[in-house]
This record gives sequence, structure tokens and C-alpha cells, in this order.
Amino acid sequence: MIAHLVAAVLASAAPQPDSGARPKDSVPVAGVDDAPRRGTWVEASLGMFTARGGGGSFSSGQPYLGMTLGRDLGQRTSIFASLGLGAASASCLQAGDQGCLGADSFGVTFLELGLIRSFPIAERLAISLKALGGFTDLSPGPVRTGDTVPDHVPGFHAGAGASFDYATRLDHFAVGLETVVRQTFARDLKLTSVAVMPRIRYVF
Repeated sequence: MIAHLVAAVLASAAPQPDSGARPKDSVPVAGVDDAPRRGTWVEASLGMFTARGGGGSFSSGQPYLGMTLGRDLGQRTSIFASLGLGAASASCLQAGDQGCLGADSFGVTFLELGLIRSFPIAERLAISLKALGGFTDLSPGPVRTGDTVPDHVPGFHAGAGASFDYATRLDHFAVGLETVVRQTFARDLKLTSVAVMPRIRYVF
């Protein structure tokens, strides 16, 4: 009788399993690679710019700065608006007997809208193609208006680009290397320009 009583006391004192405790894993839990973010994004680029017009050669390379606001539409398509700033150096677009009639070095500003289409080629890596168009401002003017060189020559442009894009495993961030070719139509001139730039994107 005493033995049964001692056994009952010991059993009640033994630790009981916690019904709310998480059971031990029978299979190791592996990490999950989250898919790259899609949505609204901003982008900055810094690269090289060159321009050609009037049948001459391309100008010497100058810095190029780009800032873009975009929105992803599904998994492969995006729309964007961007501002691009470049410069042409020692590039005469209107020659005369006494030398260059307009400014042979001038700044180029692009305000544009565009569409991007991406084609995956590997995990997190894609080739992207873009079409764009918008407004161009050349300052000071590379061509004369009458007998004076204007401060600004406005025009319009259309262009296309291609890039390699990589969605990094650093959440929100992607990087790329891009080339954009634009054709500007302004007062009595056509200007072809090329920008080559690395860029970084932040997806909200």
C-alpha cells in the first residue's frame, strides 16, 4: 500500500510535456529565397555620354546622370519617366568659313517617358529592352538663329535601349548596365547620342 502511494506521488511530481510547445523538427528547415520585389521604383545612373551630328564624328565622352521613376506592370513590363543630363564637347554641328557658327560644346537635357520589357535568362538575371521618347533641350545652341547663338534650342527625341539587370538578394535593390541610343530632332539639325551607364534601383 505504501509502495503504491509513493509511486503515485513520484508520478505526479514528474515534469509533464507542454501541450503548447513546438514539436522538434524531424526534417531540417531550409531558408526560403524570396522573389525579387515588383512595384514602384526609383533609379539613379551615372555613366558616359557622347553625341554626333552634322556628319561629324562622335564627341569626346562626357559624364551622364540619369534619374528615373517607374512602375512595374506584372512580371515583365514596366513604365517610367526619367530625366537625363549629358554634354557634348568639341562637337561642331554648324561649321562656317570662320569655324563653328554655333556652340561646339553644349549641354543636353532629356525629359522622357518610356516602356520596358524584360526577358529572364537566369535566376535574378534578365535582359531588358526599352523604347522611349520625349523633349530635348540643347544649351547653349549648337546652331545659330539669325546672327546669334541662342541660349536654348528645344527639340524632340526618340530612342531605344538595352540592359542587363540583376535583382540582388539585398532586399529592395537591383543593379544594371545599360546602353541608350537617342535621335534628337531640333531646329535644322539631327543629333544622335549614346549613353552607357551602370545604374542602381530601389523598389519600394
